[in-house]
Amino acid sequence: MRSGVQAHLARGARRAAWATAGALLLGVGLAFLTGAAWLVLEALRGPAFAALVIGLVYAGAGLLALGLGARRARCDLPPQAEGQGARVFEQMAVAFGEGFLAGKAMRR
Repeated sequence: MRSGVQAHLARGARRAAWATAGALLLGVGLAFLTGAAWLVLEALRGPAFAALVIGLVYAGAGLLALGLGARRARCDLPPQAEGQGARVFEQMAVAFGEGFLAGKAMRR
């Protein structure tokens, strides 16, 4: 039987493997779609037009990805009042102490 940490790591590894496989398949599909777009655009207007359109599509997608990556996450939490940080630290220290004592009592 696996411990909770091992199960969590196994789930994470499985998710990473599926994400990698999905990204690889997406890349292959994108390559085929780019080739097909090139053939259609070249037949319609020529190779220079096909290169321009495909380049603009990729550049636009890259700019969009950069813009989404640079966005700051909104945080709707109210600002903490002065001196509240010390109170939070005190609560964490008390919780740690209680947990430590409970673990120590379980060993007995």
